[in-house]
Order: sequence, then C-alpha cells, then structure tokens
Amino acid sequence: MNETISLIIPTYNERDNIIPLVERLSRALPSHSYEIVFIDDNSADGTAELAASLSDKYPVKVTVRKNKRGLASAVVDGLSQVSSDIIAVMDADLQHPPEVIPDLLKEIKSGADIVVASRYVEGGGCQGWSLTRR
Repeated sequence: MNETISLIIPTYNERDNIIPLVERLSRALPSHSYEIVFIDDNSADGTAELAASLSDKYPVKVTVRKNKRGLASAVVDGLSQVSSDIIAVMDADLQHPPEVIPDLLKEIKSGADIVVASRYVEGGGCQGWSLTRR
C-alpha cells in the first residue's frame, strides 16, 4: 500500500480558508507524504488561483471544473486526480479538523479498510448525541 495520503478537497468560493487549511494540513502531517487535490467549481473569488499559487511550497494540485458543480461529483472527479491508495475527503470550510488525520491514518495502517471521523460518536466532540445527524 502506498504510504502517501491524497486529500481531496472540493471548493467553491473558499479563498479565505485555503491558506489556513493548507498550513494546518502541513502541521498535522509533518512525517507523512501527502498531496492536496483541490477540485474547484470555478469559484469567482480566486480560490483556485490562490490554491495553485501554493504549489511551490506545498504538494497542491488544482483542477477547475467550469461546467460541473456539486460536492459529490467533485469528489468523484478528485478520485481520478489522486496518486495514492489512501484517500481522504475534507471540506474546505475548516469544519473538518486536519489534526485528526494522523489518527485516521493509524487506523488504516492497523488494517482498517475505511475510517470515518465523526463528531457524533463517543470521543468525537459532541458527547451525548445520537449517531443520527441533527
């Protein structure tokens, strides 16, 4: 299994979150090989351009989709862009904390086929909530 993790991040008008997200990913994964694959739905705020400008310093790839929209299809399109067997999907709005990725990777390396982070389970941040989404 390839030890690199590919992070698919769909974006639409997320310019203000790109730098903090990429920096947090870098800090969370100092001893891991990773790539960040932004799939942008032709944002008008310069999201794709800003993300692409980070590729000199960080392992960033950007694909701009001009005739497609939507989170699910962005993830599917991102799957064709990755170079790793380990794939994570994250939102760009900083609601998915990059700092949990090392723990998820430990589970994969321990033999799990799939790992899902959730704030709705014990230890996930919202104690006492049911497993159904509120």
